[in-house]
Amino acid sequence: MRSINFTHSGGFPLTQDELDHMQKAYTECINTLGTLGAGSSTPTIISGMAMTTAGSAVTVTDGWFFYNGSMIKFTGSTVTPTGTNVPLVIIANNTTSLTYNDGSSFPAVSNVTATLSSGPAVTSSSQFPYNVAVPYHTQFGLNGRETTWNTLPVGTLASLGGVSGTIYYKKNRITNTLTIQAQLTANNAQNFAASPTAGNSLLGTLPAEYAPSTTNYFLTHYYASAMFKDDLGVAWVKHMSSVINNVGQIYVNFIRPEATVPAYTVVFNAIIPLD
Repeated sequence: MRSINFTHSGGFPLTQDELDHMQKAYTECINTLGTLGAGSSTPTIISGMAMTTAGSAVTVTDGWFFYNGSMIKFTGSTVTPTGTNVPLVIIANNTTSLTYNDGSSFPAVSNVTATLSSGPAVTSSSQFPYNVAVPYHTQFGLNGRETTWNTLPVGTLASLGGVSGTIYYKKNRITNTLTIQAQLTANNAQNFAASPTAGNSLLGTLPAEYAPSTTNYFLTHYYASAMFKDDLGVAWVKHMSSVINNVGQIYVNFIRPEATVPAYTVVFNAIIPLD
């Protein structure tokens, strides 16, 4: 980022160029941080600006928002829209002129602020309906998580149950969590170990960056409304224990069904803490 070293002796040569450099030092940073929200073109509430209603009156509290590359102070106020009018945030640029050493005068000191009004729902560089503004954390949260699913194909040997399907997974960096979900079919379910010695079946391993720091347990659900019978003929199975360990291996404790059932399907959808 921009900076100026004021510690050198000899009398600092303060000019308009140096002042401009100082101003850009903070405006560039503010613009960058602001656009981490919903971007520069969408009004983004940084703080305050909470709305309350009392009958038809609308009140919005003091606060700050980022819009079109500027951080703008909002002065809280109350309006009562009528007809099809809506609460509007109105932006005003109050500019003061300065007289320079050569006698010339220019509008130089700018103070951009905003207040609440009402009118048609029109968005421009100087106004926008209050309800189009989004809180900063909304887009920040979206930016902090993966928006598309990663996939892990599952295909175990027939001798190990012949499980097929796909595990979908993605990470949320804001909450430092992993979401995993799948619909899996045990095509050769009679090959699972008999009760009560059924063991965990390894379905696959996620990349290291998706592995939790400790072992986590979750439930896998039988993909039907009723329970199914195990190989002993007892209709008790609805959920199966499952686990993801600290190297990203995913296991499901599949159960062998009664002899007349060759296959069944299960599903899971779990959020796993990564720390």
